[in-house]
Amino acid sequence: MKIKHSIALLLSVIIFSCSDDIKILEDKIQLQAEKNNTEMSKVDIKKAALYLNAWSKEDFYQEAIDEFLSQDLVNPPLKGSILFTGSSSIRFWKTLKEDMEPMQVINRGFGGAHIAHVNHHFDDVVTDYQPKAIVLFCGTNDIAALKGPKQTIDDFKSFLSKVRANLPGIPVFVIGIKPSVAREYLKAEEMEYNSTISEMSEKDELLFFVDVWEEMLTAEGKPNPSLFVEDGLHINAEGYKIWTRLVRANLINYFNL
Repeated sequence: MKIKHSIALLLSVIIFSCSDDIKILEDKIQLQAEKNNTEMSKVDIKKAALYLNAWSKEDFYQEAIDEFLSQDLVNPPLKGSILFTGSSSIRFWKTLKEDMEPMQVINRGFGGAHIAHVNHHFDDVVTDYQPKAIVLFCGTNDIAALKGPKQTIDDFKSFLSKVRANLPGIPVFVIGIKPSVAREYLKAEEMEYNSTISEMSEKDELLFFVDVWEEMLTAEGKPNPSLFVEDGLHINAEGYKIWTRLVRANLINYFNL
């Protein structure tokens, strides 16, 4: 009886905790909707909260990581390369190898990753490649998932701590959040994140901030739709040309190429 009681108590704690997390997310979604003058039904808010809760789980992209591991067994990447990791804007950078030549690169962008996902899989997507430099693009999905700039920055600090502990002396280049058409409503939060990373880089000789914001705006100061694919979130070839120029300049300058 005691065992059954303990199991029942444990289940109730788990259910309550989950329900509490969902309620917090529902409140955040409601506030964001009101901020954007958008009406959402209770059902839609609940669906969005359930998805955001699942998306934020650290192992949400385990299948993508397993695929990387399988690929590495067949064709091990060259250690000492420049590692590009983070979310889908890295994953979709299909011309990365050509864009960074003659520098050797590894692309380990996955899904719609949050920084917490990269941290959770840090050994598999960072440490094991023994890179000579890391280029990270992540954070926009975190903010879109309503984690907010503070939690997103805290997760980045955890990422940086992992780099320092596992790969001492390795430089980290952070591509700032881009001003996307689809997420213009998050401009203030995204700029706060960018500003904080930029300030951190000024005090850390191994941290570099690659600011892409201004060059991806129109003359009117709006996200430039000509740099994006139809979803208004992911960049097209023209957008990657801007990223290539800015990232290459930072890497070439650091490595004196």
